[in-house]
Amino acid sequence: MARKTIIGKHALIQVAQGQKEIAAQLFVYDQIREIRVDMEKFEVKVLMTYDEAYFRVFAAKPEETEEGKEKAKTAVLKFYTELVNASMKLTDEEKENLKKQAEARAKQMQEASEETKEEA
Repeated sequence: MARKTIIGKHALIQVAQGQKEIAAQLFVYDQIREIRVDMEKFEVKVLMTYDEAYFRVFAAKPEETEEGKEKAKTAVLKFYTELVNASMKLTDEEKENLKKQAEARAKQMQEASEETKEEA
């Protein structure tokens, strides 16, 4: 099955194509209530105004190496940042501040995870 994700001007679109069917999911930015990142599962999920369930809109499957995990983390944060920027229609200055904040949060999460591993 082929999958493609498109971050458009007004909506996030996910297209999946099988042998006999094609499906598209549309996530209109005006209806997104929350965008969530899970750095342990390397996933980005959205919560819509019309539903109570989170939809996974992006996932990375890292190799079991530190380099593979870093690549997955980078891909997840890039997707998250692009989705937030697109949905909020931010200025360049706001985009840069948001990027710095996301990187700082990711670093804090990584340090906390490393501390937890050391304690175990």
